[in-house]
Amino acid sequence: MSMVTQISDLLDRFIDLSKKSVKSHPFIIVFLMHEYFRNIWPNDPFIEKKYSVNKMENIRKCLETCITILEQTQKIGSYFDIPNNLVIFFEKYQKNTISEDEETQNVYGSLWKELDEKYLIDETKNELSNIFEKNGRTLNELKGKTVLDMGCGSGRFTLALASSGASHVTGVDLGKTGLDLGTRIASELHLENIKFVRNSVLTLPFDDNSFDFVFCKGVLHHTGNLEKGLTELHRVLKTGGTSFLYLYGSGGIFWNSRKKMREVMKEIPLNYTMKILEMIGTPGERYIFSDSWYVPIEEHVKRDFLENFLHSLHFSKVNRVDVTNTTGLNMMSDKTKLDTEIWGDGELRYFLTK
Repeated sequence: MSMVTQISDLLDRFIDLSKKSVKSHPFIIVFLMHEYFRNIWPNDPFIEKKYSVNKMENIRKCLETCITILEQTQKIGSYFDIPNNLVIFFEKYQKNTISEDEETQNVYGSLWKELDEKYLIDETKNELSNIFEKNGRTLNELKGKTVLDMGCGSGRFTLALASSGASHVTGVDLGKTGLDLGTRIASELHLENIKFVRNSVLTLPFDDNSFDFVFCKGVLHHTGNLEKGLTELHRVLKTGGTSFLYLYGSGGIFWNSRKKMREVMKEIPLNYTMKILEMIGTPGERYIFSDSWYVPIEEHVKRDFLENFLHSLHFSKVNRVDVTNTTGLNMMSDKTKLDTEIWGDGELRYFLTK
C-alpha cells in the first residue's frame, strides 16, 4: 500500500472519529484539527518539533497520533453529553442562519477583529513588497497609478497599496466589519488617497478600463462564480494595465484535507473555535485555520483550467509567480512527485497584463 493511500485511509478514519466526538468533545476536535492542519502546511515557523523530517511520514504520524487521542476521547467525560447543556452552548456561540455571502463576511469580520494593527500594517507592507520584489518587479510601478483592491476585506492591502506610491486606491468588499476597520485605520494614518466601497466583486460598480492595477488576493475562490469574477477583473483593468491574482489550487492531500475538515468543523461555532485557538496560544494573525474551516464557499482551481480561461479573456501576458514569501505552498509544489502528491497545484499566483 502506497504512503498516499495509507494517509487517505487514515484521514478518513480521523474525520469519521471526529464526527462522532464533535458534539461531546468540541474542544478536543478544535485542538486536533489545528494540530493536523499545521502539519500538512509546507512550512510552519511555529512548529519546532515534528513527527518526522520526511514530509509524507510527518503527515502519516500526525494522523496516527490524532486518531489515538480520539479513540481515547470517548473515555473522557463531557458536560456536552447533557442535552440541555449542548443547547445552551449553541445558543451562546452560534449565529442565526444567514446567506452564504453574509456568512463569508461574518467569518472574515470576526477574524479581522482579532488581528492587531501592527500585523495589518507592517506585516502587510512586507508581504506586498515580497510579491513584487521576489519576482523581479518593484513597487515603483504603482507610483501615480489608480489601483483597485478587489475583495479588500479589512483593507490591509488597500492601506499598503496606498502607502506605496499609488495616486488612488479603491477597496471593494461586501463585508461591513472589514471596511469599517480599514476606514478607521486609513483615517488614523491620514491616508487620503483611499476610498472603500461596499459591493460584490462579481458586479463591480466601475466603468470598463478604470484601473491601472488590480490587486485580487484570495478572493474569487470564495464567490461561487470564479469565472464571473475573473471577467470583471479583466473588464475594469485598463488596456496595458497589470493585475496580481491569487487563487487556491487543487489536488493532493492538502486540498482534500481542507474539504474534509470543514465537514466536521461546521458543527462547532466559529466564536467557540476562536476561543480555543486563543487559549492554546495560536498567534492572532494565523486566521488561515478558521478561514478554511468556516468559509462556506471555497473553490479549488486546476492550474490548467485557470490558465486556459485567462488566455480566453485575452490577457496579453499571463506570468506565473512561483514565490512571494518563505512559507507559501507554491514553493513546495510542482518540484517533485512527492510535493505534488501532498500539495497538488499548490497556490496559484499570477501577474496578468491586459
